[in-house]
Amino acid sequence: MMPGQMQQRADASLDPARSSAQSAWEALARHGLTPSPRNYELLHTFFSGASPPLTERLAPCLRPGGTLTEDQASALYDICIAGTATEARILDGAGRLAGVAEALAERVAGSRTALAGYGDALTHWSGRLIARPTPDELMTALVALISETEAAQTRNRLLEEQLSASAGHIAELHRDLVETRRAAATDALTGLANRKAFDGFLRDSIARTRADAGSTFSLILLDIDRFKDLNDRHGHRFGDQVLRLVGRLLCEKTTVRDLAARYGGEEFAIVLGEAGIGAGVALAQEICGRLRVQRLVKRGSGDVVGQVTISAGVAQYRPGEAAHDVVERADRALYEAKRTGRDCVCPTPQAAVA
Repeated sequence: MMPGQMQQRADASLDPARSSAQSAWEALARHGLTPSPRNYELLHTFFSGASPPLTERLAPCLRPGGTLTEDQASALYDICIAGTATEARILDGAGRLAGVAEALAERVAGSRTALAGYGDALTHWSGRLIARPTPDELMTALVALISETEAAQTRNRLLEEQLSASAGHIAELHRDLVETRRAAATDALTGLANRKAFDGFLRDSIARTRADAGSTFSLILLDIDRFKDLNDRHGHRFGDQVLRLVGRLLCEKTTVRDLAARYGGEEFAIVLGEAGIGAGVALAQEICGRLRVQRLVKRGSGDVVGQVTISAGVAQYRPGEAAHDVVERADRALYEAKRTGRDCVCPTPQAAVA
């Protein structure tokens, strides 16, 4: 084959990948999505047809007239891409553990057979020794018993070594599974809990509150003000820097009873355990104040950037509510904070709190 023909064939083989990449970038721009690695991977996977479940879920959003928001993109990524990768890692871990268990079972079974043979030898020679053996027979018995005992000791040492190695493999698999589960519940950019982990924690909080009539919790939804403008003016790397800053701030201000999560895009959430709406408002105001006075410097250029602010809505859980009810009330309060000028906290009306 001539060099020119080889190049043409190579170019042709790259055409589908180029087409998927181009379609992904165009879709990012068309829907006003942040060109982050997650969003690009989501759309590239869709246009390459590599994930039928993603195709089924995402196709309606990308049809003419359809919409795809940052929240939708984040949720689809967690379900169809991150979730699939996590499942694959868990299945791989299960396969490796099954292999270790099978090998260990074979070794233990072999050891049992060997030890049973040693027991048979002991029974045999003990019977011979009781019958008044001659010196030669006694010597023969001693040599045989020494040999059998040494062989049994060797087999036991090998089994101990194999058991120790297997224990090491199992411990390694346990560490991998713990890390997989942690990664599956964590937002990669901010280090906070992701949307999936938030949904689960919120459901658990509601269940605990229903089981204990005297307990309650509050939900805080926070949204960085004019975040799209920040990205447009200073670039997405700076936008990521701001998201990480907010993530650190929320992590500092919450305890083990609470959960701070990246809810989607530039929106965050805090489930504040054992706290009424007053405590929720106070915490949200403290977070707004801390961010307001931050001196933000762009990495690389060292340029000082103007003030970045955040708005928040707070709702206290009401007995009998479903998860989407308390989220909707907090979201309405957040919308009110945005409507009334941003950089502030709006609670749901006290009359609405049981």
